[in-house]
Amino acid sequence: MVKDMKNHLIGVDIGGTSIKIGIFDFEGRLINKWDIPTNKLNHGEDILHDIYNSILERTSFDDVFGIGFGVPGPVSNEIALNCVNLGWNNKHLVEDFRKILSDENMIIRLANDANCACAGEVFQGSAKGFQNVAMFTLGTGVGGGILQNGTIVEGVNGLGGEPGHIVVDFLHKFPCNCGKKGCLETVSSATGIVNLAKEKLTKTKRQSALRNFANFSAKRVFDLAKQGDQLSIDVIDEAANYLAYAMSMIALTTNPELFVIGGGVSNAGEYLLNKIKDHFYSYVNPFIRDQKIVIASLGNDAGIYGAAYMVKP
Repeated sequence: MVKDMKNHLIGVDIGGTSIKIGIFDFEGRLINKWDIPTNKLNHGEDILHDIYNSILERTSFDDVFGIGFGVPGPVSNEIALNCVNLGWNNKHLVEDFRKILSDENMIIRLANDANCACAGEVFQGSAKGFQNVAMFTLGTGVGGGILQNGTIVEGVNGLGGEPGHIVVDFLHKFPCNCGKKGCLETVSSATGIVNLAKEKLTKTKRQSALRNFANFSAKRVFDLAKQGDQLSIDVIDEAANYLAYAMSMIALTTNPELFVIGGGVSNAGEYLLNKIKDHFYSYVNPFIRDQKIVIASLGNDAGIYGAAYMVKP
């Protein structure tokens, strides 16, 4: 459907398994959303063409003011530097998609997917109304994003707002996929919480309901902690302490109005927030005494909201 005025924004969240696409109005209201599979054949050569064709099936580009993209990797100067899950390295996404569009005037933006999630929470989520926000996404790993004055912080090499690889465990107990040891995601992600629990079960003889399971998830540890299992409580407390320490470094560097905690681990809700706050103020006193920390609200849609936020007028 073509209108006299371009009044839609499109947000695209490119993941290693699927690509989420959303059409929004300028106020951030979601008009339509859908997924398509990520075709990683030939180093992801057809991904942008697939996105273009999928959008064209649902709307006319004549009605689109701008298109934002989020990708799973660092971004600098509108280039996706290293997206291992897509087979991309130094992908000139903005330039390449503009060629497919054959439109020199279309606004196209690109950012790391965790930065997009942070922007999405600012656009229509838990951080709406704030312009200086830091987000931690706690899933299999730890991602993050920082907005200052409403603008995504990328840094020189696209590593701005990447807290997952801040070294917080100085005993270096667990190796990280990045090659280092002691990274935040080895001790505060869903994987990290299981790491800590298995370590305590191995190194101590303390009683715990966790010993009844050959394998368990971070959710299981949270559930047992809430039921009073002391070893599980100690695990969550340790993971929250590491997270609070990383947050304190961000707080004393960028001084955000608000921290947003997202990802699957954030489903623990207030229990997790209270644990974080128990430790956070010991690291930032006396300089910060009333830091706002909230749970993300957009879930898996945060990325498309944030991608659209980047191109809103």
